Amino acid sequence: MKNLHIPARSLLIFMVMFILAAVSCKKEPVQQPPADEPEDVFTEAVPDIPDYVNANLVYMGDDTYSGISDGWILSLYTDMELDPAGNPIGEGQLVQILLNTTYNESQTPDPELLSGIYKAQASTGDLSAGTFCDGYMMTIDLPGQGRIEMPDGTFFGDIPEGETTFEPDLLREGYCQIEVKDDGTFAIDGIMVGTMFQKRYFSYEGPVDIVNRAEVVLPNSTLAADTDLSGLFVKGVLHDKGDYFFLQDESYRLFVLLLAEESVDLSTEFAAGDGQYIRLEMFVPWDSVPEDGIPEGTYTVVERSDNGGIMKSDIAPFNMPGGQKDKFTYPSGVWYQTLSEGVVVPDYARIVSGTMEVRRRGDAHDIAIEFEDCSTPSHKVTCSWSTDTAIPVLD
Repeated sequence: MKNLHIPARSLLIFMVMFILAAVSCKKEPVQQPPADEPEDVFTEAVPDIPDYVNANLVYMGDDTYSGISDGWILSLYTDMELDPAGNPIGEGQLVQILLNTTYNESQTPDPELLSGIYKAQASTGDLSAGTFCDGYMMTIDLPGQGRIEMPDGTFFGDIPEGETTFEPDLLREGYCQIEVKDDGTFAIDGIMVGTMFQKRYFSYEGPVDIVNRAEVVLPNSTLAADTDLSGLFVKGVLHDKGDYFFLQDESYRLFVLLLAEESVDLSTEFAAGDGQYIRLEMFVPWDSVPEDGIPEGTYTVVERSDNGGIMKSDIAPFNMPGGQKDKFTYPSGVWYQTLSEGVVVPDYARIVSGTMEVRRRGDAHDIAIEFEDCSTPSHKVTCSWSTDTAIPVLD
């Protein structure tokens, strides 16, 4: 039997024809019907944009002393009345935006420098022009109101009917665009998001009231003339605060003497109630005992820094720390104040210099005060006070 011989070329053609035949025997894939178009999963609702009809700008100048930008506070609010302090009375909405604008060397309000787009800060320390500051909560101490917590920076508020307070949405993302037109009017719009995670749309076109507060300083004395408090105070209380400045060297202790009218409550370290009083802080020798009264001698008021600091060398017996700046509700140092229902009202004065003379007759005290306040020019605050018995000590 002869072997069957198939030429190589014929073998190759045979194999190709076999593969094609095998492929042609496979079933055609089933064609799937076209899928339905997917329905919209989310459709953003048309925003409810408040009708902002009032606008004002407050120029703060370079209040951070950065030398790179000025601060402006933009406020927009709906049709609402204002209370005597300028707060809108609900029902309505407001938005406040703290803008960092181009630095103006003259430190005067120039609206032309406001035009542009303002975006979120890169960080809380970013004060570059063209940014807005994050919203935050702050506590301030105000004469006539006490310590209050309030929003600052950039925020939105939905004010209930008849109210001036509200829960703020502290804004931190988004943008604000301002155009100052040739006729001096403004076109303002933007979108921001804050701690409530809602988009806050705002827009306004029209005139804007501008207020310059670059040089506003909260007065630490309201006295208009020299003041003599002799014969006014009918009671006093003494309090020992020990090593208040924490020197830990037994070189001094701090006594606090409060002298007041009868209507003032002296049951705690900080006076309350109604009426006038004076707060006298003094450094005495370490071994002094409040039940023995105030050591006899001349006490001199020494200066404090704006942040309340005092030179270590000045923390010594027979010195008195001057009044700490902007401390109204919980004063520190030497202050004269008038209270109404526990809140500081005019008249008041922060004492920064002068002397207090203390003379003793056994348990009795004769005190003569000659102080000066922080005004320019300063006003004198004088007082003579005596007691024939020991001064009560506050526990």
